Amino acid sequence: MKGRAGSPGNWSTWTATEALSLCTLPPESLREASRLAAAAFETSPPYVALCGDCDRAWRLQFLQWFFERNFRIRAAGPVNRAVFRDGRLVAFFMFVTPNVPDIGLLDMLRTGLLQAPFLFGPGVVKRLLSLKAEYERVEQEIIAAHGNPPVCRLERMVVHPDAQGMGIGSYALGLALKEADAAGLPVLLSTQEERNVRFYSRLGFEVVRTDSHDAYTSWAMLRQPVR
Repeated sequence: MKGRAGSPGNWSTWTATEALSLCTLPPESLREASRLAAAAFETSPPYVALCGDCDRAWRLQFLQWFFERNFRIRAAGPVNRAVFRDGRLVAFFMFVTPNVPDIGLLDMLRTGLLQAPFLFGPGVVKRLLSLKAEYERVEQEIIAAHGNPPVCRLERMVVHPDAQGMGIGSYALGLALKEADAAGLPVLLSTQEERNVRFYSRLGFEVVRTDSHDAYTSWAMLRQPVR
């Protein structure tokens, strides 16, 4: 999946000492981020199950539409994090700190999320709400089991295909994790890809819960702050 025209520079020459910075995603890049995320997650088992028998093109269209509105809801604060190189988006994730309010009805109205049943059908929306409720239930159980601390949440971590394997994701996420460390906050995430478990483990996350579903396994991972 490309960002804007061309690939994000010559990554064979990149090193961790290069001046790459983590910034808040600007509003004009919301659509670019949604395209990147849709391409990354369209084969993710929960989203495949969510979209049912729909083909890949339909799934990409739905995910891009959904992610763009999800990111737009969070655009007012520092939740949407991005790394650019030569003006192109190469990494993106959402870092939701405890002071960020939950998404409400007005947010969904403002961004058009409530149009989803009319655009994509009630079935996919029903499955989406069920998936969201299940995720939130598991999340609350994990937090309660660890003493109900305030936590940061890591979501939608993606790296441009042309920039993968270069340490960009680790570098960018590491900057956000330092913020959590400074605030004394644990970070919680969920993944349905076993290879991601290995990636996040290298950054200090530990598997705290494993749930088996009909079509996939979900791993919840928690990283305690480094003091």
